[in-house]
Amino acid sequence: MTLKFVKKQANKTSDKKQANKTSDKKQANKTSKNKEKIRAYLKEHGTAKTSDIAMLIGLSMARTRAVLCEMEDVEALGSNRTRVYQLRRR
Repeated sequence: MTLKFVKKQANKTSDKKQANKTSDKKQANKTSKNKEKIRAYLKEHGTAKTSDIAMLIGLSMARTRAVLCEMEDVEALGSNRTRVYQLRRR
């Protein structure tokens, strides 16, 4: 009786199925909807804190600040703790 040892090779990550990620188009669609919600809220209320807007759209405060920074028609007033956002006047 003879035993033969065969060395197995590890499967590469690229060979396995990877989780599907949210497409860029779908993500952009969500962001544009959130921007519209923010504009509507600011038109109705005038000014708002980051926490108010985050609760409205259901995002974290960090992501909300990122969305607000992307918006050219929204301006920030005040320093860190007292910062509020409003629509820019044309």
